[in-house]
Amino acid sequence: MTFPDIPSKPSGTFRILHISDLHTGLADWHWSYLLDKRFFGRLNQFTTRQRKLSLENIARLAKEYTRCQADMLVCTGDLTSIGSQEEFQHAQELLAPLLLAAGKNFLYVPGNHDAYVAQNRHALEEAFRQLNGNRLRLDELPRSLCAGPVEFICLSPARPCAIWLSTGEISTAVWEKLDYIFSCPAQARARVLVTHFPLHGPSGGPLSWRTKFVDYPRLSRWGEKGRFQAILSGHVHRPFLLPPQKDGYWQIGAGSLTIQDSFSLIDIHGTTGEITPHILHF
Repeated sequence: MTFPDIPSKPSGTFRILHISDLHTGLADWHWSYLLDKRFFGRLNQFTTRQRKLSLENIARLAKEYTRCQADMLVCTGDLTSIGSQEEFQHAQELLAPLLLAAGKNFLYVPGNHDAYVAQNRHALEEAFRQLNGNRLRLDELPRSLCAGPVEFICLSPARPCAIWLSTGEISTAVWEKLDYIFSCPAQARARVLVTHFPLHGPSGGPLSWRTKFVDYPRLSRWGEKGRFQAILSGHVHRPFLLPPQKDGYWQIGAGSLTIQDSFSLIDIHGTTGEITPHILHF
């Protein structure tokens, strides 16, 4: 498997390397998994996902990180299969070369698998803090962070849900805080929303009732009004780009680095704020 050709980085641009959905699950088993959703997570991993994973893509990307010329590395969740402490440790070990290459310029938001069950909340909180270089706590989200010409708005709708669902949802208090952030003057040339759940699927239509971000039209309307210029997401394993002609903002799904061998590069011009995304495959 060869590394893809990297598009040249235009002068005066800020480049984001965007990865998602690593699903670095383990083969462990415990009787307590029979009592909740973790049973189905492990079953899915053993019967389908495990055979598809190319975890070596993480090391490949780390080796070629310099060639990507990225100013920021963003991961939009699903590092794990059931969000256990052991899985987060395993994911961080696999990510270590990539984290070393990125240095402090790494940003992570959780996916639904990372927030699989309430029992593992402490493991998610600790991994979130460590991966974000101790500059963020999970209970602080949504939160605005600036880097170069980009204001990143970090949002986490991932939470435990019913066995048959993989949806995302945020509370009234989180909506109010998010509204306040977007009501303030932009702190950079472009605002980029970073979250696991896309607002639309690859075809531009809504996601299914089982996998959608609840109340996504509200956030989409904010994008149409120019409150943000792009959304970076995961969740859907097939990568996609939806240009702003319809909704007024870029929708960029990196796909799965380990299942679809995909990632994205996003160039943002430091003066104009123009966004140019690219989807790449191994």
